[in-house]
Amino acid sequence: MTDQQIEVRIDDELDVAYIRLSKAKVHRTVEMTDEVNVDLDEFRVVVGVEVLSLDATIPFTRMHEELHVHSDVIETLRKIQPSVAASIRLTQGADGTARAVKRQEARTSAL
Repeated sequence: MTDQQIEVRIDDELDVAYIRLSKAKVHRTVEMTDEVNVDLDEFRVVVGVEVLSLDATIPFTRMHEELHVHSDVIETLRKIQPSVAASIRLTQGADGTARAVKRQEARTSAL
């Protein structure tokens, strides 16, 4: 298992997200679908995933088969399937900050 930390940044207003898998420099970007681009480092290892619509389906299987990404990272990423929008919800704090909450956690805290 890798020690990578996955960071998800969401711009709910623009309906986009970026999933950062590594702090490596982006060497090139590959268009996986019309709504999903994948950033690669110089060794073709996935650095990040740009989601151009929060409802886009991320092609994790295709990413794993065609690009260099660790299996355990793919399994972690699969937790946000079928899309970023389906897996999280933004909640606004009293201090004006927003945080992403897993849909299950959001349902549980609303009960």
